[in-house]
Amino acid sequence: MTDDEPQKNSSEPNDALREGTIVSHYRILEKIGSGGMGDVYAAEDLGLKRRVALKFLPAAMTADPETRQQFISEAQAAAVLNHPNIITVYEVNEHQGRPFFAMEHVDGVTLDKYIHDTDMSLPQIIDVTVQICRGLKEAHKLGIIHRDIKPANIIIDNSGRAKILDFGLAVTHRGREISGLTSGTMAYMSPEQIQSGNITAASDLFSLGVMLYEMIAGKKPFAGEYEASLAYAIVNDQPQPLNELKPDLPDQIIDVVNRLLEKNPDNRFRDACDVVDALQMQCSPEENFRLGKFGRRSRRTFIISVVGLIVVAAIIFGVMSKFWKPTPAQKILAVLPFENLGEKGDEYFADGMTDAVTMHLAKFSELGVISRTSSMQYKNTDKNIKQIGFELGAQYIMTGTIQWDKSRNPNQVKISASLVRTSDDTYLWTESYERVIDKVFTLQSEIAENATRALNIAVSKSERQMMQREPTQNLAAYDYYLRGNEYFNRSWEKEDIEIAIGLYRRAIELDPEFASAYAMLSRAHGSMYSEFYDRSELRRTEARNDAVRALAIDSDLVEGHLAMGYCHYCEMNYPEALKEFAIVQKLQPNNRYLYNAIGAVQRRQGNLKESVENFSRALELDPLSYLRAFDVALTYGLMRQYGKAEEYLDRTILLAPDWPLPYVYRAWIYILRDGDVKEAREILSSAAGYVNFSTSKYYWWLERIVDDDYAEVIRATAPGTDTAAYYIHCAQMYRLMNQADREYAYSDSARIMLERRLSAGQEEARYHSYLGLAYAGMRQKEPAIFHGRKAVELLPTSRDAFDAIFLMVDLAEIMVIFGEYDEAVSQLENLLSIPGFISVSYLKLDPLWKPLRDNPRFQQLLQSGT
Repeated sequence: MTDDEPQKNSSEPNDALREGTIVSHYRILEKIGSGGMGDVYAAEDLGLKRRVALKFLPAAMTADPETRQQFISEAQAAAVLNHPNIITVYEVNEHQGRPFFAMEHVDGVTLDKYIHDTDMSLPQIIDVTVQICRGLKEAHKLGIIHRDIKPANIIIDNSGRAKILDFGLAVTHRGREISGLTSGTMAYMSPEQIQSGNITAASDLFSLGVMLYEMIAGKKPFAGEYEASLAYAIVNDQPQPLNELKPDLPDQIIDVVNRLLEKNPDNRFRDACDVVDALQMQCSPEENFRLGKFGRRSRRTFIISVVGLIVVAAIIFGVMSKFWKPTPAQKILAVLPFENLGEKGDEYFADGMTDAVTMHLAKFSELGVISRTSSMQYKNTDKNIKQIGFELGAQYIMTGTIQWDKSRNPNQVKISASLVRTSDDTYLWTESYERVIDKVFTLQSEIAENATRALNIAVSKSERQMMQREPTQNLAAYDYYLRGNEYFNRSWEKEDIEIAIGLYRRAIELDPEFASAYAMLSRAHGSMYSEFYDRSELRRTEARNDAVRALAIDSDLVEGHLAMGYCHYCEMNYPEALKEFAIVQKLQPNNRYLYNAIGAVQRRQGNLKESVENFSRALELDPLSYLRAFDVALTYGLMRQYGKAEEYLDRTILLAPDWPLPYVYRAWIYILRDGDVKEAREILSSAAGYVNFSTSKYYWWLERIVDDDYAEVIRATAPGTDTAAYYIHCAQMYRLMNQADREYAYSDSARIMLERRLSAGQEEARYHSYLGLAYAGMRQKEPAIFHGRKAVELLPTSRDAFDAIFLMVDLAEIMVIFGEYDEAVSQLENLLSIPGFISVSYLKLDPLWKPLRDNPRFQQLLQSGT
C-alpha cells in the first residue's frame, strides 16, 4: 500500500516508529513499506480489535506546508470513496506533529510484483482491468482524478480482488478544467499530463491503457533512456503493435488497448464504465472471459438498505416459523461444521469430515438431516443452539472439534463430538476420539452410529454395512478428493469447477479404483456442460464414462447413481434420470442433492405439482438455501399460482437480498398477473442500489416493458455469460427504435458467434433459436424461419416443458418480423394453453407484439382473458 513496491528497510531512520508504539488508539506492529509521500506501518486498532495500515508523512517533510497539505489531501480524497476496489480510509489524525491517516489493511501484493511473480493469463488480466475500472468509475463519479495510476498503486489481495490505493496526487475537478499539473510517474503519464494540459478522467484511462499493455506484452508501451526521451515517446510515438508481440491476442482486446492509448483524450473511452462494456461486449464466452467475477453476488452478503438489522431478524424468524416445520414422522438433525483446531490449511479436512458424517447420517429413513449448505452457514457462529435449531427447524444439533495432528508418526486425528437437543439445550451424548489417520473412515462411521444410538434410531444390518464401507485405502487420494469437494461445493464459477476436476483426477491417479472420485468427476464434467461453459459432446461423454466407471467399481454407490442420474438429465433422458434418483432415494433417503434433482427433472417434464412437492422437500432439508427457495417460487410461478410464488420469492430475497433473479421474477408477477407496470417498476427500483440486474436476460425482457427508453435499456444492461444473447437483445431494442443499421450490425455479430458454435458441433436448440432471431434482425427470412423452427423441433414441450416455452416465443417473434401474423398468433395461442411465464397481460404490454395489434385473431386472443 505504498507509492512504490513495498519493502522492508534494513536500517530504519531516526523518525521510524518502533513496534509497540501507541499512536492515538493504534499500536504499531511493524513497518511494511515506504514511498515518496509516506511511510506505512501495520497497526492494531485497539478499540475495534482489527488490523489497519497507518500512513505517515515523513518527519523531514512535515515542515513544508505544501507537502503537508498534499498528504492530507490524499486522505481526504480517498476518504470520500467507498468501493470494494478502492482502499478504505478510516480517519485522518496527527502524532507528534506528523500527519497520518488510518486505512484498510490488505493482505496481498502490489500489481507490479504480481505481474513479475505471476504468469497472468488473459482472463486474469481482463479480470484485474475490469476491477480497476470499477474503482476508477467510482472516483470519477465523485469528481476525483487519481493522476498516478500504475501497478505499484494497485494491490491484489489474497482472494484476487484488486484495490486502488495512494490518492496522493489526486485532484478534484467537479466540472472545472485542471491544468499545469505535471505530476505522477512518467512511464504511466498521459500526454496531456506531460504537456501540462487539461487533466480529465481520460488521463487515468490512458494510464490504465499503459498498465493493460504491460500486463499483456510484459513490457511498457513507451521507452526512453532518459526522462526527456520517455516523455517525447509518450507524446509522439506509437507503441509496438500488440499483434506483433502476441499473435494470438483477440483483435477486440487490441482495439481496447489502442483506444485507451490514444494521444487525443477525446478519442479515448468516455469513461471507465465504457471500458468495462467494451471488454464485455467484445469477448465471447468461448474466450473464457469471466468478467464481473467480483461483481457477482456474495452469498453471505446481507444488505437491506431500508430495514434495520433487528427488523430484518424479526422478519426472518417470522418466515421460519411459518415455513420450517419438521416432519412429525422424522427426527430432524443438523450437523454443524466441526471446528478446526489444527493448522489453518486443514480447514478443508474439517469440512470434509463434517460432510462425511452428515452423509452417513442421511442414510437413515427415520432421520431427517439438514443439508450441508444450510448447516455450513453456522461456521464460526456466535448463535446459541436453541436459535440455530429454530432457524433450521432441527430438533437436534451435532457439534464437534477436529484436529489433524501431523507432529506424530503416524499422524493422529482427534475429534470431540456432541449431540444436543435444541428444545432444552440438553446434551444427549458427547464423546472424544483419537485415531491414527488411516482409521479416519472408521471414525466417521463410529460417530454416525453413536449418534443414532443416542437418538434411538434403529440401524439395520445392511445400513451398518453400507456405513462401514471405506471409499479408498489411499489416504493421499482421499485428501485430493476432499480438496476437490471443497472447490466443487464452493460456487458455480468455471474456475472452481475446473480446479475440482484436476483434484479428482489426481485422486484417481493415486487410486484407480476410487469410485467416489469417479462419481464426483462425472458431476464436475456435468456441471461444465449444464452451466454452458462447455457444451461439447466430448464433455458429456466424459461425464457418462466416469459415472459408468464409478458404478462398475461399486454398483451400490450413492454418488455413482446420482452422477448417472445427472448424466441422463444432461442428455434429456428424464425417465432414466428418475430411475437413478429412485435408487438413491432407497439407499440414502435424505441425500442433500436428491429431491432438488427429482424436482428439476419433473419440472422439465411438465409435472409441476410433483415438481414443487420435491423442491419443497429439498427446501425442508436445506432451509437456508436461497436457491432451493427460488426453485419453489419459480415452479409455483409456472403453475400460475402467483400468490404462492410471491411468498417464496420474498423468502428468497430475505436469504439473498443482493441476488437479482427473485426481484426480477417478483416484478414479472405484477406483469403476468395484473399487467401492473408501476408495481413492477417499483420492485426493481427498490433494489437498484445494491443489486446488479444488468447481466440477466430475464431482466432484459422485463425492462423493455417497464421502461420505454430503449436506449437506456441497452446502456443499463451487460452481456453476462452469453454475449450472443446480449447482441440479440440489443438488436431487438434497436428494432423498437427503428434503427435498422444498428439492428443489422448487432444481429450479424450474434450470427457469427452462433454459427461458430454450431459448426463446432454444439447442436443446441437455444443456439438455433438465437440464430433464427439473428437472421430475422438481418431480414433474411428463409434462414430465420428455418432456424426458429429447427429449435422448436429439437426441443418440443413434450421433451422439455421449461426451455421450450422460450423457443416458441422466439419463433413467434420471427414470424412477427416477417409479417406472418397468423402463424405468430398460433404460436402464442399454444403458449397460453401450457403452463409457463406467459399471459394475456404480458402480450398486451410487450412492445415486441405491437405489430399484431390490428390482427383480428390477436385481438380475439387478448379479449379471451386467458
